[in-house]
Amino acid sequence: MSRVDRLICHVLPKAFLMALVAEGRLVELQIVRRDNPSRVESVFLGRLERVMPDLDAAFVDIGIGRSGFLRAEDRAGSDDWPPAGAPLMVQVRNDGDGEKGPRLSMNVAVTGRYVVYHPVGAGVSFSRRIEGESERDRLRGHVEGLLEGGIVLRTAAAGAAPDVLRIDAEQVMERWEAIRRQAFGVRPPADLSARIPGERDPIARLLRDHGASLEEVILDERAMARALQDEMDRLGEKIRVRWHNGAMPAFEIDDVAGQIDTALAPRIVLESGVEVLFEPGETLCAVDVDSAAAGGRQGRAPRRPIDVNLEAAPAIAQQLRLRNIAGAVVIDFVTMRSTYDRDKVQAALAEAMADDPVPTQLYGFTRLGHFELTRARRGATLAAQLEALEKGDD
Repeated sequence: MSRVDRLICHVLPKAFLMALVAEGRLVELQIVRRDNPSRVESVFLGRLERVMPDLDAAFVDIGIGRSGFLRAEDRAGSDDWPPAGAPLMVQVRNDGDGEKGPRLSMNVAVTGRYVVYHPVGAGVSFSRRIEGESERDRLRGHVEGLLEGGIVLRTAAAGAAPDVLRIDAEQVMERWEAIRRQAFGVRPPADLSARIPGERDPIARLLRDHGASLEEVILDERAMARALQDEMDRLGEKIRVRWHNGAMPAFEIDDVAGQIDTALAPRIVLESGVEVLFEPGETLCAVDVDSAAAGGRQGRAPRRPIDVNLEAAPAIAQQLRLRNIAGAVVIDFVTMRSTYDRDKVQAALAEAMADDPVPTQLYGFTRLGHFELTRARRGATLAAQLEALEKGDD
């Protein structure tokens, strides 16, 4: 598995374009709108508007013009609904689309680099990628008692030293206390996160998510680069910060611009000449692996179907994440008759998708030989986001 080692941030008047790069390969492009920022993970002091008994859910006014939706299973602290008008501390889980308001939860999560703190939770749990029982026992021993509530150890916590975990837990607690103090001094509805400096900073969020492996941050905005360097110095971080003011655009580094163009094209060509076609539709995305053109291109083409498919699997995983394709995905690999070969391709695809933070379920090969998987929806596709940015849409 490869980890993100470089963050390249291109600053536009209406958005931050943030490229996550691993060993020169573009892993993900995050588009953070400055004119219409996402509220996911933001904490609000809301006001209960009304309960919908038939849905076992409630609408909560958080002051954004659209009521948030709170399901009973996302309630915390009580099995019953409070009366209308009662204040509720909630966190946005999903922004919502169109007229639909955001999905809310009362189980607030404060995310650090190594731990996620749930003030109303209990116990210690682990990222599914921390598998060894001995490592889980070691981590549990280091974090139990550090925080009152629930703690989730993130993947980056594997192998982390006790002092590193303790410092991260202390920083998470400081942020939670800052949020809690804000709640005592305002009337609902109120955006608590917006009142805390840095809580909505998109670069700070990426540093929390990838700081354990990140080596360098490159920005093409001088003031932001200087402020980030000051913050890194204050925290004693070893991550390099560089202001890019060269003649070429920042996204020419690692050919990020070229890799974005590839992610917007319907067809990609692999090193051997094998082509992979992506056909997103209303109900599913079809992916076709075509080796017919490989023999006519420079380089040695794979001979066996298993070789073609093993080359295509990591490229497909990369593109699904980069293009932010969600829902059902059906892959038409080159036909393999051997069950052993199909299992090998499935294992290769699973390994390639292990770093994807978006939940993905692999179902395997169907009787017709197609491979099926689903990928959870986390916002619009890359193409749709770039198109909306170009048009200036909200």
